[in-house]
Amino acid sequence: MMQQLIYLTNMVGSFKVLKIFVLLCFFVGCNSTKEQSEIGENIINDNADLFISNLFRLPSKDTPIFVIKNVGFSNFIIEHCEAIIEMGGLSLIENCKKDLFELINKEGFDINENTKYASFDINEFSSKHNVKLKTKGANIEEKEYIKVIFSNFFVDNKKGRAFIIVQESDVSRERKEGKVNIYFFAKKNSKWLYMKKRMLLTT
Repeated sequence: MMQQLIYLTNMVGSFKVLKIFVLLCFFVGCNSTKEQSEIGENIINDNADLFISNLFRLPSKDTPIFVIKNVGFSNFIIEHCEAIIEMGGLSLIENCKKDLFELINKEGFDINENTKYASFDINEFSSKHNVKLKTKGANIEEKEYIKVIFSNFFVDNKKGRAFIIVQESDVSRERKEGKVNIYFFAKKNSKWLYMKKRMLLTT
């Protein structure tokens, strides 16, 4: 009986330790996610005009620009590559992913198909241009407009590096064009500074 009581006591103690450990992991995870979101929001707002100035074409004053406020709701790398039509034995989808991962990892990252990206909403976009925030899936009634989507935001605090993929659609009655760029940032003296960009796709 005494042995059973000691066993139960040890079990209860172990359960408490496990519960505390799970709560600590959850707390650290939440803080990490919040920190990534704050870094992402700051990077987007600090570079708002940079993103707009690099659009497929410079919009006129009358061309509205819609920025989707939901950052990271799509994964460009996976969606783009998995939309490719496979041809016998060529492994086009896997090669597409491999090429994009290698391109990004050359800039000091270590990402792969299992990498988790930050997801958050931006509530402001500090640009001198005619920019409006829209939620994902919102109906756009204008016949000519530019839509900007931010996806695949990733930050590596240990290395002081971050990147974000920016997808742009330029829509009018006659055409639908656009491009996809990836922007790289580095942390210098507690500030995240733009370093370079690479074009991933143009249509």
